[in-house]
Amino acid sequence: MATWIKKALDIVVALLLLAMGCWLVYASWFDQATLESVLDGVKNSPFFSMAVGLLLILSFLLRMVVGSRSARKETYIDFQSDDGNVGISIQAIQDFVERIGTEFAAVKSIESKLVRDRENLDIVVGVRVLTGNKIPELSQVLQQRIRESVRESLGLEGIGKITVQVKEIIGAPEKAAKHDDNLTE
Repeated sequence: MATWIKKALDIVVALLLLAMGCWLVYASWFDQATLESVLDGVKNSPFFSMAVGLLLILSFLLRMVVGSRSARKETYIDFQSDDGNVGISIQAIQDFVERIGTEFAAVKSIESKLVRDRENLDIVVGVRVLTGNKIPELSQVLQQRIRESVRESLGLEGIGKITVQVKEIIGAPEKAAKHDDNLTE
């Protein structure tokens, strides 16, 4: 289910619970007859009591689901500049690295992950490469391009290892296809 649907349901259930709570407080303090008629209705009507029970269960479950996915704390890489402290979010760095990968025609898709230790920032990129490319050369050029771009554009000097993981080679091998054609003639 989409996140916005969960949030909307959570808001609706919270408002229903708030209204029900306000009404019960009002009825308890100012209108005893209404409160007693509602309590009698809950006792005597299985549908009404089931609806109230389901509303309470639903509110609990929604709070558990939405509450367990608390807003992910944005983490930043901080460094000193001449004029003060600069922080770049890890997500922004990952997006930047992934855009660099799209500059290469041989790279079909790229995913990045940052591993941070005390002194260095290691970058791990998972790539899907089109067939017919020399993977060692592509990996080396990609590593150099990422290192240079991150240093120049983002100002991050503490780049450690850049690991390229080839997750998939996409496309049919050209030489094997030509070799198979020669065998069938």
